[in-house]
Amino acid sequence: MKTFKPSALTAALLVGGMQLSVFSSLVMAQEAPQAPAQEVETADIEVIQIKGFRRSLIESLNVKRFADTVVEAVSADDMGALPDVSIADSISRLPGVTAVRTGGQSSELNIRGLSGNFVFATLNGRELVSNQGGRSVQFDQYPSELINSAQVYKSQKASLIEGGVAGTIELKTANPLLNDKEHTFNVQVRGSYNDTASEHPDADEFGSRLSFAYQGKFLDNTLGLGFGYARLDQPNISTQFVNSQPRCGLLPYDGPAVTSETDCDGNAVAGGAKKYIVPTSFNLNARGGKELRDGYVGTFTFMPTQTLTWSGDAFYSKFDSERKDRGIFFDGLGALIDGPNFGFTKPVLSGANNDVIVGGVYSGNPTGNAVQAPLPGGRIPMGFQLTSDDRTVNSEVLSVGSNLNLVFDDLSVSFDVSHSTGKSIYLDSVVRMALFDDARADFPLATNDYSVQYELNGLNLPTIAIDAASLAGLSDPNRMMVTALERYPNREKNEATSAKLDFNYAIDGDYISSIEAGVRWAERTHDFDRKMYRYGSDGDFLDRRNGKWVSSWDLTDPDNPVIRQAFAPYLLQPGDYSIMNIGGEMAQYGDFLAVNNQQIENAWLLSNGVDTSAGKSWANAWSFLESNIVTETTFAGYAQANLDMAVGNMQLYGNVGVRVIRSEQRSTGLQSSPEPGTGDCITDDFGVESCNYDAVEQGIDYTDVLPSMNLNLKMTDEDQLRFAVARVMARPEMPDMRVGGSWDFTRVEQGIRYADLNANTSPALKPFYAVQYDLSYEHYFTETEGAIVAALFYKDIKSTVQQTSQQDFNFASVGIDVPAVNPETGVPVTSGNYSAKFNNAEGGYIRGVELAYTQTFGFLPEPFNGLGFTGNVSYTESELKNEFTAVQGGAPESSPLPGLSKVVWSAAVFYDYNDVFSTRVNVRYRDDNIGNQISLGQSQQAFFKEELIVDYQASYQFNDTFQGVFSVSNITDEPNMSYFGEEYNTGTIQYYGRQYYVGVNAKF
Repeated sequence: MKTFKPSALTAALLVGGMQLSVFSSLVMAQEAPQAPAQEVETADIEVIQIKGFRRSLIESLNVKRFADTVVEAVSADDMGALPDVSIADSISRLPGVTAVRTGGQSSELNIRGLSGNFVFATLNGRELVSNQGGRSVQFDQYPSELINSAQVYKSQKASLIEGGVAGTIELKTANPLLNDKEHTFNVQVRGSYNDTASEHPDADEFGSRLSFAYQGKFLDNTLGLGFGYARLDQPNISTQFVNSQPRCGLLPYDGPAVTSETDCDGNAVAGGAKKYIVPTSFNLNARGGKELRDGYVGTFTFMPTQTLTWSGDAFYSKFDSERKDRGIFFDGLGALIDGPNFGFTKPVLSGANNDVIVGGVYSGNPTGNAVQAPLPGGRIPMGFQLTSDDRTVNSEVLSVGSNLNLVFDDLSVSFDVSHSTGKSIYLDSVVRMALFDDARADFPLATNDYSVQYELNGLNLPTIAIDAASLAGLSDPNRMMVTALERYPNREKNEATSAKLDFNYAIDGDYISSIEAGVRWAERTHDFDRKMYRYGSDGDFLDRRNGKWVSSWDLTDPDNPVIRQAFAPYLLQPGDYSIMNIGGEMAQYGDFLAVNNQQIENAWLLSNGVDTSAGKSWANAWSFLESNIVTETTFAGYAQANLDMAVGNMQLYGNVGVRVIRSEQRSTGLQSSPEPGTGDCITDDFGVESCNYDAVEQGIDYTDVLPSMNLNLKMTDEDQLRFAVARVMARPEMPDMRVGGSWDFTRVEQGIRYADLNANTSPALKPFYAVQYDLSYEHYFTETEGAIVAALFYKDIKSTVQQTSQQDFNFASVGIDVPAVNPETGVPVTSGNYSAKFNNAEGGYIRGVELAYTQTFGFLPEPFNGLGFTGNVSYTESELKNEFTAVQGGAPESSPLPGLSKVVWSAAVFYDYNDVFSTRVNVRYRDDNIGNQISLGQSQQAFFKEELIVDYQASYQFNDTFQGVFSVSNITDEPNMSYFGEEYNTGTIQYYGRQYYVGVNAKF
């Protein structure tokens, strides 16, 4: 039997009826019998009621202290007490956990150097799916007001669902039967203010948060009911400078002197000609919009007898994130390598080898004799546009489940069913405007004599100086015309359905306290669908963006050309536009026109009978090929022995077990037919039929055996040592498992022609495997609340996913039919190589150390006895490398794994005064890391600069019912900055502003 000696404060809280919400949930889960709090000597203990952050901190420490695995926890006093915008902010302060900011707020969570793709997430013990982006759960979808507690499992045990190499994050809602009162009502009302939103025409600087929660007990405390609602309405704003990935290549003229004999592609300089790295494009954006999130939770627990418990819960969250990006876009700078039709002078060089062009003056018509578009022979030297992008994401998640638990003396049986759905619609539409000499002319000509001085300044804002006439034209409706409407919507839906049966048999033994066993069936699907629409002929849409609105000319009589096909631009009318400025530190770049996309679409196209519906198009076959359904079915079984024994005068407890999983994965989609015209005939949404692709289903089956062990040695009442080892797995990203590829018949060796398949996905991908070790020491204070924890971890990664070529691949093993002949010649072909994503044989380690320290200073004299501190720091390193191409056409670079920050730390200083006033400052830091930046709708990998986020919260308890709250998020307006390989190759610089909250909480 496990025993413990709590500090005086912990014991007093237990006697006083403190609801250790997370600890109680662990007891209810009964993975292993926990130390009963009733064994504490209570006769002489004063009942103390502790509130505020200090109370929540004590709960979290006790969860960690009494768990049988390596776990971190964050808890709330009751539903709605967590102070953050989402649960992601709270979890990101735990040791070894970091957050990825999306739109300025925490969303994806990384654990111990591994990205969110390797993090498994559950709600009340049931698998959660993402609303977008594969397996990585977007935690900003979950309002903090509706989540009662969260745990991060860093070590695995057999009874936990497999899938988290990095760790498992478990969210929990409240159990009404554990409420200390018969009925409670909680209401929170807060107003918010963003200090930069007023500079954005699509955003309101004011917002609000509203939540309501109820918990009640009925039928002599045998039935508990709870429900809650939380609404978030706040501006979604940012000011952005985005520099696209640079390009490596030969300049068309002799460039400046260089200091290296190796080109930027990694090869030796050939023939005296030197390759340079040049910019490709940049844009300046002001994002505005509204974030509207509605969350609902409902739960019940029915316990008619001591042997029967029936519970169920449902969670639903709808998150509409409006993202209106308006700004200036300059494209085509990379054409400098191709022999440009524009002028380039005053180059500015950087880099160790003096071969990186980071600036210069770009001129559209340096000679003054270039023909203007859209006249015959007219050209578009560079892309110079105003853009109005609508990148709104509408998403929702639903999680429902029910559990029946029966207890027969020493045997307990639990049956659980659940379903989780996450889906999103990404609008991705854009209206583009080009600069003309005179928009009101009968035949408007695109301006081509503009010039711009562009110079990157590392992680500071760039120098951008547009010639005066063109700069003035950007805000002049007599010069700007709408030239393009494009739409690229995508829909994603992820679902998971499961059923599991668990048994726990208690044993009164000297070494084993109980035996657990269970089985689980689950099916998970990923459904991704792409569509598109472009106004005008598809082949020339790039030129039309920039003002070349005549697609083709009849030049039978060269002196009298006749328009054969044209898509006239739209002349802006009063009321169609407004004049705006990006604002903030980017106000220096000048004013420009902003339009309402829907208003322009109505006036320009819909009113003239043009159908702008998006659909699948064979002219853009990717809209079919990227649409896939991936299904994953698993059957798992486990057995686990829970240990509890004496080792001398110390106690050893924990668990040892094994989990076996049978997995079946299938991908359904289109693949190029071996012979054109012989595939399945499919008609696109615009009436065009193609028979060049086959509808196929491909996949593999495999079995995994995952042993695990957790040992916890309680050396004294205050000290314990933990050791854990386990084989763990994380399944591949479901988008990477899609069907895809095209056949190549060009390879001939020794007279044999081969059929090689080239793809960038693979239905044959297997999980990411590792053997992980954890060793930690924990010391808990007795005279005051707090602890100091030191932990070491080591993950032996067996393989990673990389794009490679498998020689002489067995295509039949994954259900791929190989063509018998070369369709062009009829010559027989032999099964060849498969270039796709594979689990390579190369592994390596991820290792690190974590230190955490928590201290309340109750021993100090008043008023300082309300002070407290909690902080943690982690250091992680890995020999695993990421193939990272910082420059288009450049040599691949070896970089850390995506999401890995070597140093991560967080700290909070708090002060509670007489349970009336509470305040704290939170600081969290993460080192440089590799991530994805967005450029023109495409994901580009880049280094992200270190960041330090500072938040502040305060509350005042007016009486037992009402509490005032105030908080500030991102006090320093910390920007999000990235770069390509070196800081002089800027990636993004984004500012989000500070967010202020003030409001009232009420509890009845």
